[in-house]
Amino acid sequence: MKFNEQNFNKNSNNIKSYSKNSIKVQNKEYNYNVIVPPENKITKCKININSISHEYIIKNIEDNINFVIIASNNTGNVDKTPIILELNNRDIGIEFMNVASACSSHNILLAENRNFISFFIFN
Repeated sequence: MKFNEQNFNKNSNNIKSYSKNSIKVQNKEYNYNVIVPPENKITKCKININSISHEYIIKNIEDNINFVIIASNNTGNVDKTPIILELNNRDIGIEFMNVASACSSHNILLAENRNFISFFIFN
């Protein structure tokens, strides 16, 4: 699905389109697991959804982040409680979403200039 064009900073990592196995940020398509900050470098996410942990998330975020999106179409087997509790103890909100919802939420938070990061986990 493609998004309508919004006005973002030219360095912003706004999501242009997505499918169940990929996202397009700026003009580059990613069909592997990635960590997408609002700006700056997009990095490869070296974990799958069944092994995601609060340690991995915390290791890959900056100090000023106050919200985390975990995007995957298969979160049924993930024990979310320890992740949510640990991040909430650090005053960091977290939400597990399907890819479609995460793409929309990512762009909304980007437009609001929020301090967040999105993990897109396709496999």
